[in-house]
Amino acid sequence: MISNNHQPVNPLRVISVCLDEGSLAGFQRELRLMADAEFLVNVTQYLGAADGIGMQRMKDYYPDIVLLDFDQDRVRAAATAEYLEAVFKDRVVIFAVSSKSEPDLIISAMRSGCSEYLVKPLAKERITQAFEKAVIRKQERERGKQRGKIITMLGAKGGSGVTTIAVHLSTFLAKLRGGRILLIDQHPDLGDIALYLGIDKHLYHFYELVSNIQRLDDKLVQGFVVHHSSGLDVLASPDAITGVNVSGTDVESTLEFLKTIYDYIVIDCAPGLNGLNLAAVQRSDEVWLVATPDVPSVRNLSRYLEHLNRFSYPADSVRVLINRYSKRGEITREHMEKVLRKSVYMTVPNCYAEVMDAVNTGTPVVPGTRSEFAAAFRQWTDSLSGGNGAAVSVPVEKRRWTMLGL
Repeated sequence: MISNNHQPVNPLRVISVCLDEGSLAGFQRELRLMADAEFLVNVTQYLGAADGIGMQRMKDYYPDIVLLDFDQDRVRAAATAEYLEAVFKDRVVIFAVSSKSEPDLIISAMRSGCSEYLVKPLAKERITQAFEKAVIRKQERERGKQRGKIITMLGAKGGSGVTTIAVHLSTFLAKLRGGRILLIDQHPDLGDIALYLGIDKHLYHFYELVSNIQRLDDKLVQGFVVHHSSGLDVLASPDAITGVNVSGTDVESTLEFLKTIYDYIVIDCAPGLNGLNLAAVQRSDEVWLVATPDVPSVRNLSRYLEHLNRFSYPADSVRVLINRYSKRGEITREHMEKVLRKSVYMTVPNCYAEVMDAVNTGTPVVPGTRSEFAAAFRQWTDSLSGGNGAAVSVPVEKRRWTMLGL
């Protein structure tokens, strides 16, 4: 049963398309246990632009969820998903249902507009997980809240400076943009964000919040976060090596809920594309791959880009950031772009002494600092919060900046 303190005003309206009798009967049994959902009808034919009557019936039902069986005809099922996506846009969630689970078939269904892929026989746990995410999505619509933006940071290798980048982007956003900004340390253990921000104690960590997904509301979240003096909210990582026991699905659902509360969410991930990091990637509006100008980092960057492309993550949402960059370095920006076959979206200058002082004192560089490092983050913040969004690069000449960097 879906249990959530944020009950939707109305239950989820569910329709299936071409679902076989056995799967339909099992699904209806599980659905009867869900107080937040009601089954309307099983449509017995695939739909498309030429099927005006069938689509009008679909509009009359105005479903929240469509279970679309791909086994009868995968081509027509994919066309139906694409048409439903075009007609309803983000108003409807489409679940692909199939007895086949080959990766290429799953990817194909996702590309056609399906947000979940359920394998027959329909397992109770997978149905519940999928519907929990749909409940959160419906809650967002009915509360009428604008969804925030998730920016995930991934290092091409250890020591790339991801935590430094995440801390400064989020603190600059908090000071220059205002609003509600959240920084998440998604390391499974011993992340450094609390240290970088001078936070001595934190009662809870991010994964403890994820473990309380069934109780999520704004009040609970505020009890878990640390309120930093910059105006930033922080969810730290576990400060001991205990291991975390949460699913990627629960991480995704938690992030979806947090987007209804915060304007910007910045996530500091450990290197690698494990299940927890991929969950953050899946829910991100932008993924920044952070590297340093050296051969191992560039090699790893290339592999990360290939891997994300296999998962059909939008290429224009993946940004490359080169940290500790110097125009006089042996590996130039142009060389990296040629190897990666992708533009370097931003460079952060090599200001080692300034950054190390900030790290060791737990006091991040502030926006009013007259340095190339601060200038880069002022420009980046401006591009995120209403600037022209152009690629950010550090100006060569030094110039005077006011306290707001204008």
